[in-house]
Amino acid sequence: MSKMNLIEKLNQEMVIKSLSGISSWESGSKSPLVVELDPTTACDLACPGCISGELLNQEKFSNERLLKLGVELYDAGVKAVILIGGGEPLAHPAIGELITYFGLNDIQVGITTNGSFIDRYLDSIAQYVNWTRVSMDAGTDDTFRKLRPTRNNESKFNKIISNIELLAKNKKKANTLGYSFLIRSQADGRSYNPAGKNIGLVETENIDEIYIAAQLAKSIGCDYFEPKPSYDNGHSLIMHKKEDMLRAQEQIEKAKTLEDENFKILESVNLQDSLDSISSVQPKSYIKCPTAELRTLITPSGAYICPYFRGAQSKNIGDLHGQSFKEMWVGQQRREVMNLHNSSKDCKMHCIRHETNNQLFKIHQDIHEGVEINLNNFENEDRFI
Repeated sequence: MSKMNLIEKLNQEMVIKSLSGISSWESGSKSPLVVELDPTTACDLACPGCISGELLNQEKFSNERLLKLGVELYDAGVKAVILIGGGEPLAHPAIGELITYFGLNDIQVGITTNGSFIDRYLDSIAQYVNWTRVSMDAGTDDTFRKLRPTRNNESKFNKIISNIELLAKNKKKANTLGYSFLIRSQADGRSYNPAGKNIGLVETENIDEIYIAAQLAKSIGCDYFEPKPSYDNGHSLIMHKKEDMLRAQEQIEKAKTLEDENFKILESVNLQDSLDSISSVQPKSYIKCPTAELRTLITPSGAYICPYFRGAQSKNIGDLHGQSFKEMWVGQQRREVMNLHNSSKDCKMHCIRHETNNQLFKIHQDIHEGVEINLNNFENEDRFI
């Protein structure tokens, strides 16, 4: 099974150049390299237990502002943008034009999507997107309807599968397409189903569908299948029963038998910790967050230190409706929030970039002590640090 490796991406020229321009973590960077962008909070699904549920269907960037923001990111030197949510990013009417702009201006693009609207923007996605990850969490229509219903309690499972297959047939070979599967058990609890008042609380177990979902992913042309751990609203790993995780491990091992040169099972960061039921608390010994100087989150409600604090006003670093991206990044509000942030106290959740931070501290120190940095060369440049 392939494992998502964020550390090896750090020894790239663009990262070293950015770190070289940071005199201290207190002074910070001139611009991030990667931006996670929520174009809208609108979503056509109503998933029980959605971690962004309280933020959905409220705001979006206007078409004009979104496209202007794209230009501002280019001018700031941003190297990659991940379209994500907070909402369904492909629900924004100007998203195809934005993707095309990024593609034509050498900004790498990744998309995390529910897959409903891939067909609307197929040409732009197939031509310019570096990777598309579709959140599915199911291998059958019945389970999908329970986990990811529409607001009318209908299922778009077959529509989304068709969209994935369509993209698989039209995308460039170097552009990867993934099927994401969030492992759910009774430990995730019973969640209110926002799709209808009469539905009530629902359970969200899907462990026994890991293998058949992987089979389906391979059959429709995905490049990888990614089983992922589930998190609570505080972004800590949910502690599942040991017997449930043994079943999940068996399912994943069976899924590995499907691997070949064109299809991989991708182990997400923290997956093994979840399978091994390691503590839901991840202590940090550092105060500053280096990743927050190289990556940031932009949403219609504000920009935030990182996705773990989406919607948290104490971590809001600026308003992209009323100021430009550069103004926000060097502005007083961002600097005050960054100075007050304390990773050892504020980030006890399982951060997928904890090891990245430890490595960034080391690389930054090596650079300023004159230690030679060995660069990694990727066959296909990967800027999504």
